[in-house]
Amino acid sequence: MYVFFASETGVLTCINGKYAKETKWNEYKNAFIDGLKKESSYYNLVITEDEKQSADFTLVISSFNVSESLSSETVNDVASPYNGKTFQLSSCNADATFKLYKGNQEKLLGQWSANAYKDEKISNNRNFGDFVFGTNKDNSEYRYKELDDNICTTLSEKCGNHVIAKLTRKISKNK
Repeated sequence: MYVFFASETGVLTCINGKYAKETKWNEYKNAFIDGLKKESSYYNLVITEDEKQSADFTLVISSFNVSESLSSETVNDVASPYNGKTFQLSSCNADATFKLYKGNQEKLLGQWSANAYKDEKISNNRNFGDFVFGTNKDNSEYRYKELDDNICTTLSEKCGNHVIAKLTRKISKNK
């Protein structure tokens, strides 16, 4: 299967964003391609980016975007010392829209989209340390759960996995 991008990777970040970096757009694109290749190996599909090589199918990535947005969440628990405190939470997302063609764009087989996302959270659940030391039994203490520093790269790869997973049924019907 021949894969090419119809447009460049877009990175959309908010002013106070800490995960999506515009300077890493190429890293996100490479992670997306790695995700395509890893997932396609499970289905015995060979991915090529060389247009001169003949392929049974052509995958056109119409758009691929990595984004980060902020939202606020306020604790509404009168028993908690955190009652009324507002947390700024980030949400990261990787989106792709794509078309699958038979041969060298001879016949359009379909157009789809895929995404992968992850959000920061606040939690009042007890963690392992709480169980060991016997703290937070009333679940009144809240914790802020951050995302990994490389979450956008991970989501880009996952999005690539989701693209191939969506295509496999269509490809098996058109072989």
